[in-house]
Amino acid sequence: MEGIPDNMCFGGGGGDGGAAQARADELARQARIKQGVNNINQKFERFDDGFFKGRGQAYSSFATPQVNDQYKQVSDQLAYSLARTGLDQSSENARQGGVLMRDNAMARQTVAEAATTEGIKARQAVEDQRNNLIQQVNMTSDPELAATNALRSASIMEQQQAFNPVANLFANTTGMLGAAQNAGYYSGGPGLKPFKDFVTGGSSNKNRVEKSG
Repeated sequence: MEGIPDNMCFGGGGGDGGAAQARADELARQARIKQGVNNINQKFERFDDGFFKGRGQAYSSFATPQVNDQYKQVSDQLAYSLARTGLDQSSENARQGGVLMRDNAMARQTVAEAATTEGIKARQAVEDQRNNLIQQVNMTSDPELAATNALRSASIMEQQQAFNPVANLFANTTGMLGAAQNAGYYSGGPGLKPFKDFVTGGSSNKNRVEKSG
């Protein structure tokens, strides 16, 4: 059509309705997201196998002294109780000593397993936080914000988390001590004979048990 510029024909602008610009915008958004993910991963590089192993070791260092204290306390109480009942040279002494040694081994195994669990929990917490940050950058497509949030989160997660105190791991051994206390043994009252009967299996077995030691 004479007199009409070529770029006015068929709607102009290449006729793509802005699709090319939309594609360019999406590519730019994806690039920002990729940069944001890279920023997050960079800040989280510090969380390697050594970090999680260290978290387990930290728990062991926290829990082992408590187990040592529990063992010493129960051992001392057990020795005192058996001596006061005249059973420190008896088969009952050997039996209760065996229970104590078994409980001690189980307590230390419990600490070792808990230390492994602490490392696993720390690894999972780090991965969950990293995934949350990636979800955020997918929504915001802001790599600078992603880097800032990742740095803040990593700094918090690097800090040593508090552990719960160790529970009583010598319940089997302290069961006998509890029976003695309930019988009134520690007060020197009439609970003495019932407690002796408890640990020897009855007064009729007293001489047999003591002689067996």
